[in-house]
Amino acid sequence: MHDLRAVADGSAHATLTLADGLAVFLRVDDFTDPWTEPETIVLLHGVAEASEAWFAWIPHLARHYRVLRPDMRGFGRTTPMPLDHHWSLDELSGDLLAVLDHLGLAAPHIVAAKVAGMVGLHFAAQHPSRVATLTVIGNPVRGSDVTAIPGYGADTVERHGVAYWAALGQASRLGSSMPPQAHDWWTAMMGRTAASTQAGFLRSLGRFDATPALERIMCPTLVVTSGASAGTSSSITSEAAVRAWQSRIPRSRLCVLASDSYHVAASDADRAAPAVRAFIEGARRV
Repeated sequence: MHDLRAVADGSAHATLTLADGLAVFLRVDDFTDPWTEPETIVLLHGVAEASEAWFAWIPHLARHYRVLRPDMRGFGRTTPMPLDHHWSLDELSGDLLAVLDHLGLAAPHIVAAKVAGMVGLHFAAQHPSRVATLTVIGNPVRGSDVTAIPGYGADTVERHGVAYWAALGQASRLGSSMPPQAHDWWTAMMGRTAASTQAGFLRSLGRFDATPALERIMCPTLVVTSGASAGTSSSITSEAAVRAWQSRIPRSRLCVLASDSYHVAASDADRAAPAVRAFIEGARRV
């Protein structure tokens, strides 16, 4: 499938079957003028999420860009993974490359949140010609930074399920600006993840490390953080912690959206999405 115009007439969805049999579900949102050929933005969601996680970004982006939202391996409506699956940044990066090849996308803009940010960093270093710009939001650079957060381990998922695990972390994930109904919606959405996928992923996450990729990323890169310097996730969100690794990416800049959430792509979408669009448009003019 190469004609994305045929897939997206406004919003649509499709399933791609990759060479290893993985069935990747994706959404395409395209409200650009039908006589134009828009650039593509690929939105990569975080752990125990799905393409729905980006709903608030679509009004900001899809009038100006074709927006592609895949459900990553194991998550959403993409094929779930068994508990003993061996997860790696190489595999997840390979999945992204396979999707781009299948759709005939040479070099889209990549926007990745939370743990998917590590995938984006790894991919941009491995395949520099395949990324126009890279944005990573609220992400760690080492999986061990995440697994050190209390209650984030696989044992919680195995004992109590994904929804219970998700609910435990919603206060720090979404912060105080989101209403209780939003916390409930995110918990329900995340809770639809197969327990085998989530527990298996968390078992492997501590081995993830995107730091070797940082100096090899050559595309314009925006790193977005909440700047929160207190709480269990401060090693991921604080300006000082993020700047320490962001400064190693040659063509990067840091954007701090003050919030007590570490998932600013969710809690502050109406600030984050315009900032990302401005960054992409600025990079196009250079």
